[in-house]
Amino acid sequence: MKYQSSAKNDRGEQGVSDRTRATEYAATMRAAMSDKAYSLPEASLRLPFDSVLYERSRVLASQLAGQKLNYVVNVGIGGSNLGTKAVYEAIFGTLDAHSPFAPKMLFADTCSPELLSDITEILLSEITIPEEVIFIIVSKSGATTETIVNASVLISALEQKFGSLAKRIVCITDEGSSLWQTGEKQGFHLLPIPKMVGGRYSVFSPVGIFPLLCVGLEVDRMLKGAQEVVHSCVERGAESDAYRAAEDMLAWNEQGMMVFDMFLFQPEFESLGKWYRQLFAESLGKETTEEGVPTIHHMIPTVSVGSTDLHSAEQMHLAFPGLIARTLVRVNAPHWEHEFLAADLVFAPLVPGIAGRAPCHVMDAIYEGVKEAYRARGVSFAEIELPDLSLETIGTFLQFEMCRVMHLAHLLRVNAFDQPNVESYKQATRRILGGK
Repeated sequence: MKYQSSAKNDRGEQGVSDRTRATEYAATMRAAMSDKAYSLPEASLRLPFDSVLYERSRVLASQLAGQKLNYVVNVGIGGSNLGTKAVYEAIFGTLDAHSPFAPKMLFADTCSPELLSDITEILLSEITIPEEVIFIIVSKSGATTETIVNASVLISALEQKFGSLAKRIVCITDEGSSLWQTGEKQGFHLLPIPKMVGGRYSVFSPVGIFPLLCVGLEVDRMLKGAQEVVHSCVERGAESDAYRAAEDMLAWNEQGMMVFDMFLFQPEFESLGKWYRQLFAESLGKETTEEGVPTIHHMIPTVSVGSTDLHSAEQMHLAFPGLIARTLVRVNAPHWEHEFLAADLVFAPLVPGIAGRAPCHVMDAIYEGVKEAYRARGVSFAEIELPDLSLETIGTFLQFEMCRVMHLAHLLRVNAFDQPNVESYKQATRRILGGK
């Protein structure tokens, strides 16, 4: 993975001081990477190296994901869902429902009646024996409202047809949570999330590892990519790409930019962008610093998909170049689309220059055109160039973003690992549902 940026980090003495602190923070990262007890806030840095936790997921996946398996139903929301979905779609694409491979993964996140109805219809019409399905219920707290409702509806519907599905249900949650205790009583399979690891940092825990193993992915390759990034952060400190990317964002914010858009030139990466949005928003969107002082750095994460959103939101982005900074993400590798050419005599002549060109050549021209327009309009941007669409590369990207956010939170002196405001709507929801 290659990172480069147009940012000018001339932050004077403050920049020197921050880089010194970043070098010191690398020691904290090193400690977290090696801490088998998961006792530090940065505990997620241990996950790519935790062979014991990985092996628990691998063994259970080998038991449940036999040749008869057709569907893996992932029931979770937010950090319990987005990372898994991001990896799945990046590898299998957004049109997986129309391809012949199996097993496929279905994601039940929000409790939409239409979504639940569609998933139920698919399962009831296509599942003939319990061994064809695995239900994975993921909730860090063990009591996430949307997740518990969805699990209740979907599993009840199938149990009316097959009877108890206890042996096909896996609960991934904190040990001792209400979901964990229910799983023990009902005979469900159980996998733990280390208590110090928050949902948005949990993709390399059983939260992401187990379901991805069930659909046949070589997850150890993804972990290898993540390990390389952690080693870079630990060994290089302020010279690592993750720190440089964090400092670039801070420099842009200090110049007045408030919107930080991740512009993904790959439709399969849209869920990856949504994962980034949660990671960024929950980690950095804090009202006060760790010292209790009101924050002065306000940053809003957004997601765009190229070239689609060039035809929707680009007018606004180019109109306000002083408010928006973008990270362009692109896979720079040969594409199988080279076999396709715009070579007909009806449509190709309508746009000068596309006759005889492959779609990827056109996308290359669009990408270069975007950068040319940004330079002309003064839009601040960075580029992340991925060598391919492999699991190792995806693991590298996910860990890079998590390390970037940790560094940026450290620079801003905010807690990257809590989300106090999210609890307000949850508490109100439980009160309303309880009739109070």
